[in-house]
Amino acid sequence: MTPRPSHGVPDPFVPGELSAAHLQRDEEAALALYRALRDLGQGSMAEVTAASGLEGTSAAHGWRRLHELGLVQVVSGVAEPVEPDTAMAQAMDRYHSNMSRQLRDTRSLRHVTESLMTVFRPAVARESAEVAVGRIGDRKRRTRMLIDLNAAAMENCDSMHPGPMPPIETLEESLGEDEKLIARGIRVRVIYPESLRRSPKYGRYLHRLLETGVEVRLLEHSPFDILIFDGHTACVPGDPERPSESMLLVRGSALLKGYVALFEDCWLRAVPVVRHPVPAAAGTAGAPDFNEQERAVVRLMASGLSDDQIARKLGVHRRTVQRAVAKLMERLNASSRFEAGLKLARDPALMSVYPLG
Repeated sequence: MTPRPSHGVPDPFVPGELSAAHLQRDEEAALALYRALRDLGQGSMAEVTAASGLEGTSAAHGWRRLHELGLVQVVSGVAEPVEPDTAMAQAMDRYHSNMSRQLRDTRSLRHVTESLMTVFRPAVARESAEVAVGRIGDRKRRTRMLIDLNAAAMENCDSMHPGPMPPIETLEESLGEDEKLIARGIRVRVIYPESLRRSPKYGRYLHRLLETGVEVRLLEHSPFDILIFDGHTACVPGDPERPSESMLLVRGSALLKGYVALFEDCWLRAVPVVRHPVPAAAGTAGAPDFNEQERAVVRLMASGLSDDQIARKLGVHRRTVQRAVAKLMERLNASSRFEAGLKLARDPALMSVYPLG
C-alpha cells in the first residue's frame, strides 16, 4: 500500500473513540476546517488548514472528524467539501450495507451450525461408536503392539488372566512394562486365579507386583484373558481355547463398554492381595462368621456400592443385603455405614484379603 502524503499536517485518518469533551473539541476544529473548505471551494489539506487558522494536533483531529462524518473527499491530494445531506445519505447507505452483510453472515452462521451439528458431529459420533477389530497372529507383532499400547496409555491398564499361567520367566519380563506404567502415574490393576497363592514361585511374583505398585486381586474363576487400555482399547485371545496363538485388537466404545463392565464386575468380586497381614479392628473378636455371600456383600459395600447396587450385582433380594450389612455393623460395633466402612479397612478377616507374608 502506498502511504498517503501528510501535506504538512499529522495523519487525519486514524479513527478512535472520543470522550464527550474531546468530541466537542474535534467537532469545533472540523467545523472551522469545513467552513474554510467551503469558502475556498477546494484545495490541498495544507491550504485549507492554513485558511482555517488551525495547526498541528487540532487540525489533524478536525480532519479526522470530517472524514468520519463524510463531509470531505480527497482526490489526488485535493480536498472538496461534501454537502451534509449527501453525507447523511451516504452514511445511511453504509448502515444498510453493513446490516445486509450482517444478515448474510447470520444466515451463513446458521447454515454452518446446522451442518456441523446435524451432519458432521453425528457422523463423528457414529465413527467413534463403531467397533474396529483386527487379528494379530505373529508373536513379534503382538509383542510390539502391546509395548506400543503400554506407551500410549494415559490413565489405566486393567487385565484379567484366568490361566493357565505363562512361564514365570515371561511374567517376570513383563514387570518392566508394569514399572514403566506405574512410574508414569498409570493405574494398573490385574486379576489372577486364586490358585496362584498356593504356588511359591507365583507367590514371589505377586510380591514383586505389589512392590511395583500394581493392584492385585484373586478370583476363583474369570471368563477369559483380557487387557484393557483407558477403556477404549482391548486385547483378547483370538481363540480362548488356544490363547497363545493369536490376539484380537478391539477398538471402539460400543463393544468396549461391555468389556469394561465385565472387568469391573470381576474386580468387585475378586479378593484383594496385600503384602502383610493387617491387624484386626478392636472389638471384633468372637463375632459371628460370614458365609461367602455375606463376604461378597462386605467387599462390594467396601467398594462404595449401595444396597440396591449390591443386590443387583449378586442377584439377591435387597433384604438379604441389608441383613449382611446389619450383621457387619453389629460385628464392628458401628452406628452407621460410614463408620463401618472406616473400620472395615482395618479388618482383613472381613475383607477376606490374601496376605502375603
